[in-house]
Amino acid sequence: MKLFGRLGGVLIVVCLVGCGGGGGSGIVVSSGNSSVKSAVITLNLVGADNVLTTYVDASQAVLAKATIRDANGKLVEGLKVTFSSENNLIKLSPAPDVLTINGVATVQVSAASLSAVGAGTISASAVFGGVNLLATKDFQLSSANLSLTDLNVGSASLAAYDNRQVSVVAKINGIAATSTPVVVTFSASCGEVSPALITTDANGRASTTYTASEAQCAGTNVFITANSAGLASPVSSAISVAPITATNIQFVDARPAVIYLLSSGAATQSQVRFKVVDSVGNPIQHKSVRLELINSVAGVGLSLDTLGNVDPVTKFTGSDGVVGVAVFSGNVPTSMKVQASLLPPDSLVQTTSSQLVVASGRPVQKSASLSLEKFSIEGWSIDGVTTSVTLSVADRQGNPVPQGTEVNFVAESGVMIPPTCVIQEASQCSSTHRSSGTRPLDGRVSILAYVPGEEDFTDFNFNNSYDAGEPFVDLGNAFRDDNEDGRYTAGEFSVLRAGGLPCSVESVNGRSNSCDGIWGPIEVRQQVVVVYASSRAYFDDIVVGAARVRVRIKDVNDNSMPAGSSLSAESISFGVCTIMSAAPDVIANRYGPQDIDMELDGCNSGDRIRVLVRTPSGFESSHVVTIP
Repeated sequence: MKLFGRLGGVLIVVCLVGCGGGGGSGIVVSSGNSSVKSAVITLNLVGADNVLTTYVDASQAVLAKATIRDANGKLVEGLKVTFSSENNLIKLSPAPDVLTINGVATVQVSAASLSAVGAGTISASAVFGGVNLLATKDFQLSSANLSLTDLNVGSASLAAYDNRQVSVVAKINGIAATSTPVVVTFSASCGEVSPALITTDANGRASTTYTASEAQCAGTNVFITANSAGLASPVSSAISVAPITATNIQFVDARPAVIYLLSSGAATQSQVRFKVVDSVGNPIQHKSVRLELINSVAGVGLSLDTLGNVDPVTKFTGSDGVVGVAVFSGNVPTSMKVQASLLPPDSLVQTTSSQLVVASGRPVQKSASLSLEKFSIEGWSIDGVTTSVTLSVADRQGNPVPQGTEVNFVAESGVMIPPTCVIQEASQCSSTHRSSGTRPLDGRVSILAYVPGEEDFTDFNFNNSYDAGEPFVDLGNAFRDDNEDGRYTAGEFSVLRAGGLPCSVESVNGRSNSCDGIWGPIEVRQQVVVVYASSRAYFDDIVVGAARVRVRIKDVNDNSMPAGSSLSAESISFGVCTIMSAAPDVIANRYGPQDIDMELDGCNSGDRIRVLVRTPSGFESSHVVTIP
């Protein structure tokens, strides 16, 4: 039935039912003064089995079909129809704009979400022959009952740290949610699910990946849980994760990497560490590891775990997969090797330590020496002039002594900066002597260096340790021999030790009758003398002739002038007297006076030769030799 009317010159045709053979209603809007034959649009919702409906079920989609016929009742082909709704209750797919096929435009209508409820209106509009066509249809959203089923976590055991796909099917009112998206949240009792939030696909299935990423997952049943908003209760299923398999032992370190002989007084113990890991490098805790020395032979004296033990020991790894064992040096320098292996049936999984060395022993007197950078410095009347003093030491085998061994310096005058130094890798250390204080009358300052060491001995049985009855050098108490007479004089500095026996041999800077007759520790000592030379030079003519002149150069105390002082000589005659051989350029690094020889040519009586000395401070002294 159609109703006709005019409004302001516009013809309005309303189709209530049965217009053009279609269901639903239509409104045709046309303009002009003459009668216009109308086209008609009808809109219907079609559910399962192509049955007309006014309900949109969240579990499945319904179809919205718009049919367009022209005024003659003929279906209109290829006309664009636009579908819309005034709220967000539904979604239209694949798109709201659709062309008619055989006069019908079709879109799929589904609930926008599981939370969408209520009633609404869907519209279909088109333009045909300049006329706007519009049809509407009211609908009701059906209630949604969500469930998660078919949680698939696999049936086989999962290797530690491995991963696999897990999935679940979302159903609405008992039907797979193929048209309404459902967001599913996955979680695991151990390890990781990534991504954790998944939206169902076109089949209503949500799929993600589980990884047994933590060590504590191994050897347990891990529960995978799927949940969603509005779900009455989540669903869970278990994955059996296999135990971790140890595949490698790694040597971690030895702390410290260098230890010293038992009698050295330095570090004699090191902690050797290994790490047990699986195939992907993750640590394995509480794993039994067998540890043993593999280069310990009789007489070497190496120990494992406790001092004196040479038997293998078994220890367990910690939470970081690391196991450690103490090792102790013996009495022979060597490289120490510790082997770590798993217990049967995995005993082929093993490794050996590296970098651990049992180094030398304490210093001995025969291997010590003390050196000066400069034997003579310009310190007789100038403070603050310096020279470096270096003590070099070794053990009885000529090996470096333990790093960290401390050396002491004492001086008759001046100051040692610093008064101690510490032996490093080069088995030596240095201090600086600086001029100051009361000068000795002879200008010679004694410096003593001493370091804890041991008395040397003759090793008859080749075990590198002293045994009763073996000969040794019994050293007396160290002292600084200020007057350089080779004997201790009251008032000279001395390092006191218990002992009042005669010494079997004369020793370097050793006090008489201060030995103890027992082999053991002693101060290894050495002494040097540094000259405090005057700035003014003094000259002695040793040889003076027409063909040759020799002049001796010295300081005020008949010592050497400061090392590095410059020397020059020239003829200051008006004749042809010439110096043929050049004088030395500098004062040598020495203790006593220095002679310079000059060969002359063409010199006669009365000719003169001048010698000039310039010290490091810039003080100049000159001397003129007149040929008789």
